[in-house]
Amino acid sequence: MRDLLYVVRYFQVVPPVPRLMMLSFAVLTVVGGALTTFADTATAAAGIPILALQAFAASTGFAVLARRGYFDLLVVRGEPRMRIAIVQWVLAIIPGACCWALLAVIHAAGRGGANPFLQPGTIVSFLMVSTIPWAANVALPRFSGAIGWLLLVCLADSGGVVWPDSVHEVIFPIALLGASLHGRGAVLTLAVALSLASMTIALTWVHRADIRLEAAQ
Repeated sequence: MRDLLYVVRYFQVVPPVPRLMMLSFAVLTVVGGALTTFADTATAAAGIPILALQAFAASTGFAVLARRGYFDLLVVRGEPRMRIAIVQWVLAIIPGACCWALLAVIHAAGRGGANPFLQPGTIVSFLMVSTIPWAANVALPRFSGAIGWLLLVCLADSGGVVWPDSVHEVIFPIALLGASLHGRGAVLTLAVALSLASMTIALTWVHRADIRLEAAQ
């Protein structure tokens, strides 16, 4: 437990989410809270920009940072890379998760009734953008996973690729915001399986890969 707290304190000094991104989360939450409170209809649309920003926050590029020596203090101390990676991931997604929770509380306090931020579709959306970008980006430079996702979105919007409905909703989780997923078990199963599989593969790679320091330029 003490070793885990040491890793957490380390990332408090060297946070995985830049301060400007933290400020962006705060601004989007304030604006989203206002829209949730004063909009005529109750939807989860206020969560769209937070969902997109969460994908960038999760795209930390763990291996690239490790090669540049960002985690040397922890490695020399004997901390397992798996623990370092998991703590970094958790702390990277906490700001977006807190924003989502605040919007859910604001909606519950101001409107009551069915809460679109607590619908299964919204939960699955945040699960996917909190896991898949981190896993896809584990060996790539920061933000590569989120940028790749945006390119897929642009490709689909241009009409260049037509995806099956279940695949489309998994690749573009924004479409699931506020959805109940009733009768859409295939989407739920595919989304959760993809999230779990991607994290399992990424963490296994972190544990086994030979991540060497980059030579000084």
